Amino acid sequence: MATAAKEAAPAKGAAGGPQLKLLVDKRSRRVLYAEAHKDAVDFLIGLLRVPAGLAARVLAKHGERAPGSLGALYAGAASLDDAFFVSGKPNRAALLSPAPPSAALPLLLGGEDTAEALPPPPPPPPAKRYFRCAGGPFYSSCSGNPTTVTDVSGLPCPVCGQPMTVEMKWTPGDAQGKPATAQEAAGEGSGGYVKDVVTCLVMDDLTIEPISTISAIMLLKKFNISDSSVLEEMTVELGTKEAVMLLRVSMESATVLTDVFSGGVAIDRVDGDQ
Repeated sequence: MATAAKEAAPAKGAAGGPQLKLLVDKRSRRVLYAEAHKDAVDFLIGLLRVPAGLAARVLAKHGERAPGSLGALYAGAASLDDAFFVSGKPNRAALLSPAPPSAALPLLLGGEDTAEALPPPPPPPPAKRYFRCAGGPFYSSCSGNPTTVTDVSGLPCPVCGQPMTVEMKWTPGDAQGKPATAQEAAGEGSGGYVKDVVTCLVMDDLTIEPISTISAIMLLKKFNISDSSVLEEMTVELGTKEAVMLLRVSMESATVLTDVFSGGVAIDRVDGDQ
């Protein structure tokens, strides 16, 4: 390739927000792909956890109509009188736009009404408990080595008939047989969805792939790029406006990055911080 790709100035975004490094074909202004670190990948995956009602509410707040009839459905339900609901004064935010935990929420909500949008978390389920029989005297078939457990204390042992009341301790582990921490056992990991060391390729249609030199070269071949002078690197920082546009355009287009960041959609049309 003849020359190095030119790097453009970063696009305006929220300070300290996730970043995408876009590779743009200057001839067509099409985004070929983007490089994304953990925080940006977590945000994109978090979009999948945004319920339809919350998406409609976020888009309406920024003057954007939700695709199809979703916006009309949300607006109509939100305008219903309290008398129509089973509960006299319904929590409309929790009812019409519930907000389950999602890495996309802080950007979509702009940090100003996150607490209001999030319904109180449900109480944690009681810990699972397991019981075995006491093993009985030496002549019992379960002597010294009970083989049956239950999660109902007092259930008769199907082998020896004794009540199964001796509580056993559950030790979670991983595929390699190593004990897991309480956080890992709950599926929480270290926060977010992908590991800290992960850098991914994000395609124009938001397909996420592991990054490698070979994959990048193959993509340039796919797009018939033989001279890197036609390429431009553009770093964009994701703020609330960018997050809202990504949410909306992802439901309408297969060229999301191009539409949002390379002239297809005007970011400044979205209401919010200037």
